[in-house]
Amino acid sequence: MDGWEDYYRTAEANRRRDPIWISQTMDGWEDYYRTAEANRRRDRLSELPDSLILTILSLLDMRDAVRTTLISQRWRNLWSTIPCLVFFEQTPSTISSILAQWKGPKILKFCLSFRRLTVGPSSVIDSWLIFAIEKQVEELFLVLTNWRYRDSYFLPQPLYSCSSITKLTLEDCNLRIEENVQWNQLRILNIKYMDGLSGDAMNQILLGAPRLEELVLEDLNIGEDENFNIRSTSLKMLKIHMCQWPETTVLSIWAPNLLTLDICTRFHGTCLLDVPSLTHAILWLVHKGNVAIKCEMFNHVFRSICHVEKVMLSHWCIQFLVELKNKDMVIPLSNSKILELYNVDVKDMLDLVGMMFPKLERLTVDQGYRNEDRQVTSGEEVHIAMVDACSSLASAKMNFPSPSLLHLKTFEATWSMCDPSIIPVIQILLENAPILEKMVIQLTRDASDRETFFFAQEKVLSMPRSSPTAQVIISLV
Repeated sequence: MDGWEDYYRTAEANRRRDPIWISQTMDGWEDYYRTAEANRRRDRLSELPDSLILTILSLLDMRDAVRTTLISQRWRNLWSTIPCLVFFEQTPSTISSILAQWKGPKILKFCLSFRRLTVGPSSVIDSWLIFAIEKQVEELFLVLTNWRYRDSYFLPQPLYSCSSITKLTLEDCNLRIEENVQWNQLRILNIKYMDGLSGDAMNQILLGAPRLEELVLEDLNIGEDENFNIRSTSLKMLKIHMCQWPETTVLSIWAPNLLTLDICTRFHGTCLLDVPSLTHAILWLVHKGNVAIKCEMFNHVFRSICHVEKVMLSHWCIQFLVELKNKDMVIPLSNSKILELYNVDVKDMLDLVGMMFPKLERLTVDQGYRNEDRQVTSGEEVHIAMVDACSSLASAKMNFPSPSLLHLKTFEATWSMCDPSIIPVIQILLENAPILEKMVIQLTRDASDRETFFFAQEKVLSMPRSSPTAQVIISLV
């Protein structure tokens, strides 16, 4: 409005010079100014429909939602009917007071998070959860990190028969299932930081959740059961991360409709998979000790995912496959079209790509945090090592089966310039991939070492290519 006020003052000065014409013009601007000023003072936020205001309030923490009563009289009681109740680090008295004033018919989302704040007795938490259950809660998030270091909190029994739940996240609490689970509408289940999850409890959950599509088990201490079975015909995504398994445990996964499997855990027992519909597999099986001991187990795992289109393997999984090949064990060829390798040795990578993945279309490698036997640090050492790596190309090419890259279209690599062993690999791929479309190389190194980078860039860009349309991009990150 400051601009219009300046214009108004200028026009007023001009009106004194030509009163007749300017007076008519100023009347119109005065009307416009009064209308604009009235619009500026209007409470447009309160003019929104109740449904939209409730949606905005549902995105807030309950403490902030209650504070909106200060905005206007119309907002005074709106918070008491919002369908999403989110409590982060709020005192028990505050939560109880808000719930006592809440008047909504149904709870869509109910979140209780206590990562630092001390909570009262378990009966108080039970009363909050039962309140949500009675209001037919659909999404329930329960985080009790502070309880983990004080006591064990067990979910109240009415929760197991809450058939309205569609998404359930449990963190730092425990299960004690005394009756049949009735989670008939449950689609997503996340269980984190739980001690002593038994195979029997897992069976009861899966039997009582016939529509479960996503299951996440993270940072769990699995019980001493010999069998831990995950059997579900509805499951489409399964994620198991950083769980502690007894050495005698047999992990069996039978999920005929599973599409995505993500396992990142230190596993000492036996893993059995039956996942015929799988399309994406991420395997980060960590094993400490002799690799040969677990080769037979991983042989079964690899056979179970040979049909998978996209596969990601960690360092230990690569070691398992190399050990199987060195033992001359019969390993089925993979039908994977997309392969991602993390923390990989270039020789192992060539062995895998050349012998086990003949239909590969996209290959991504990340050096990760692998420790090299030969580390070079100075720019001169890197330069010399890179020349040596290029000269070793002949021996590497002799052992590589050229027909194995007939389908490769994309190659991406993130590698340290301190380890120039990637240079011969680049040459082999360029010479043996006839339909290669793009090669992207990201070299990680101190940005001040430009001379060595330019040397590597020159070597790579001058390499012969079997694909006339191959685009090669090499950059320093």
